[in-house]
Amino acid sequence: MSDSLNQIQEKPFYKLLLGRTVLPLVTIVGIGIFYVVLMSTIDHSTLPFHIIIITAALGKTIVITMTTLKRLSKLIKICHSLERLLWVFGLIIVISIFSFATDYACLFQFSPTTFEGVPDYSNSYLYNLYHFFYFSVITFSTVGYGDIIPTSDVARFVVMLEIFLSFFLIVFALANIKKIHING
Repeated sequence: MSDSLNQIQEKPFYKLLLGRTVLPLVTIVGIGIFYVVLMSTIDHSTLPFHIIIITAALGKTIVITMTTLKRLSKLIKICHSLERLLWVFGLIIVISIFSFATDYACLFQFSPTTFEGVPDYSNSYLYNLYHFFYFSVITFSTVGYGDIIPTSDVARFVVMLEIFLSFFLIVFALANIKKIHING
């Protein structure tokens, strides 16, 4: 009986979580689709593609930051378990990492000289996305192995945006951990 009651009480929280993260999810998926269309249909040499990627990365960073500040801070106040708190931060971290991985993959597709250390035996966007997802995880966690290196100013700027966002999210998480009210 208590298990079914717990499931009923948890459903609204997860709906709230999804509702409050829908804006960054839609933004990132939309920009990802935009990237795929640009990569497959338009000649890259005719567009200022690096400016498009910087603008999109900056916009996504602002959306994720504002979503975290405004929407998720309200959601954290009603968290009643560590599991829920981990879902909130886990979702926003995965969104951020995937977002920057798409930026890096597009920069590399646009100009393979923007990064060193990426295996070049495939020109597939999805294959490169895998490698840049790895790079994004390493950058977000501030480990920095040095196996993949940004070599252009545009790539370095996007990496700095990801590092800024990772520090912001860690500080936000630590500052809000005391707001959780655990029901025993």
